Amino acid sequence: MVSHDGRVVQLLADPTTRSILSSVADAAGALSVAELADRIESAESRDPEMLAVSLHHKYLPQLDEAGLLAYDPADNRVSSGTGAFDDAQWMDDGVLANVFRQIDVGTGSDDRPVERLEGRERVYDYGREMAERAADELFLIYASDELLDEACLPHARRAIDRGVAFHAGTKNCEAREFFSTHLPEATIWEPQLDWLYDPTGYPTVSRLIVADRDHVLVGLWDETAAGTKREVALVGEGRANPFVVLIRELLGPRLDHLDYQSDDFLGSLTS
Repeated sequence: MVSHDGRVVQLLADPTTRSILSSVADAAGALSVAELADRIESAESRDPEMLAVSLHHKYLPQLDEAGLLAYDPADNRVSSGTGAFDDAQWMDDGVLANVFRQIDVGTGSDDRPVERLEGRERVYDYGREMAERAADELFLIYASDELLDEACLPHARRAIDRGVAFHAGTKNCEAREFFSTHLPEATIWEPQLDWLYDPTGYPTVSRLIVADRDHVLVGLWDETAAGTKREVALVGEGRANPFVVLIRELLGPRLDHLDYQSDDFLGSLTS
């Protein structure tokens, strides 16, 4: 039986679900099912009448039950409910912050799609293991240079020597220079503004690692009441794992076009 946490991630892995939540969050107030269908239809080129039927009988009851929005089937009106989704601003689809709030992450039992790692060293060790196991591709985003560790370089170097395509994205100039200097074969690029979680919100993303598009680590800064900061991470493994599916769907188009954002490609345009 799938846990509530697993169900939340499965729901959010569906692009239609994310369109629903985004449309409801953007609305000034409650929407009728017909109004919601019109908003989604304009974005997805779907028949609004058929979509309204699916919303009423399938999507909205499921999302209401999961606590992701509030739906009154008697009045056919939907609202953001607690408003948790309104705060999510990560990437184009703004769903991960809500995932983090909804998931009671555990230690990787069979019915949980997400495992939680506590502490920077555990996150480092897990990321190094991902590099050692990668067969085709490693994709990284670092929010700053404070997490860069030269002890990780041998793991990255061995992956590159095995023929693994290594991609590193960061808005931090020092971090890009670090990767360019130590891993010249890697594709280095500066992510667009909407790639990184809003630093004024919570939780704040510290790093993201994807290996072979079926193994994911999302690092987070967790601040204590005393103001100290520690790193925790959510990890998922398996091509069908709903957390991995969600991250892969959000990143997929960008992964396919990384070469067009790399420093080497941009430099060739002016050379």
